[in-house]
Amino acid sequence: MTKFDQQADIRRSIRPPFRGAPVSPTRIGRSCARARVYCLPHAGGAAGMFRTWPELLPTDIEICAVEYPGHGSRLGEPLLETIEQVARSVADLVAAGPSEPYALFGHSMGSLVAFEACHLLAARGSAMPRLLIASGHRAPKAPQSTPPMHAAPHAEFIAHLRQLGATPPEVFRSPDLLELVLPILRADFRACETYRPRDRSKLRIDIAAYGGFCDEDTGRDELLAWQQETTGECVVRMFPGGHFFVLDCADRVVAMLERDLAKAISTEPATPCVTG
Repeated sequence: MTKFDQQADIRRSIRPPFRGAPVSPTRIGRSCARARVYCLPHAGGAAGMFRTWPELLPTDIEICAVEYPGHGSRLGEPLLETIEQVARSVADLVAAGPSEPYALFGHSMGSLVAFEACHLLAARGSAMPRLLIASGHRAPKAPQSTPPMHAAPHAEFIAHLRQLGATPPEVFRSPDLLELVLPILRADFRACETYRPRDRSKLRIDIAAYGGFCDEDTGRDELLAWQQETTGECVVRMFPGGHFFVLDCADRVVAMLERDLAKAISTEPATPCVTG
């Protein structure tokens, strides 16, 4: 049996009842940490994209990679339909976690999830992250520069995935594997493209917006617009590469994350801002 046959079997057979927390963390790192980083993947992504990060960080920073339902190791579970649903589960996870200082890092779709989770935590009066790192996504209120793709015809959607560059080439060569991942990708794209932020008070935390120099959809101006979402400091960091610069130059991204996190946890935490 080839690995593609195995993937098809997984799709047909793994359909257990949905029980437990809708978002599951994969802890990669150390149990005694000075700080923790919750890492939220892109559309169609899995927690495994962050597996190399602990090797690039000091031993006192823990990576807690979040696995969305229906993705990666949770393939048999139902997909969540909206950014708000995923964010609610992330907020529950964070609120139940240890008390050390923490940051939220989200790439692409993960940026929206992290942003919404911050507002939910603020509304609950929970401990806030010292830093929100929004990677590879325009600010929530910045206009979308490309047409929605979640309902695009098959060929057009595949071409878009190829252009983004994160989907492994073997996926496109295997009908079974493609059949497995396309519903996940379309559902995640729909969640992102139909998301509309509500009018609320600004966050009171620092934001770092990361982007790729060659990302055609998210440039410096779209990243600078994250300043509109907080009363704290907002910095923009640019890296070589396109939309998935986080994979192409992970060492540079993680080094900058370490610097930004160290600065954030060296200051007093902001008072939670109750949002409506």
